[in-house]
Amino acid sequence: MMDKQELLEYLDLNEYADAEDVANAMRMSYSATAMALMRLVRQDLAARHRDPDTQLYVYEITPKGEARLDYFLEDEFDDR
Repeated sequence: MMDKQELLEYLDLNEYADAEDVANAMRMSYSATAMALMRLVRQDLAARHRDPDTQLYVYEITPKGEARLDYFLEDEFDDR
């Protein structure tokens, strides 16, 4: 199961990933991944754009998503 931090980390490292790319990397179903990505978009943690070449929606982390990821990673570091 993927969590918000894992998704944000993936988007941070893989700019303009489509839902199928993310699903394959996370070993999750396409539908579950697409819904998780849309939740990030609704929370303004990710942005969605249509790739002009493939016509697929691609996702990228937003500044708010980067800040949330930094918070997660900082909290993880503090727990050590």
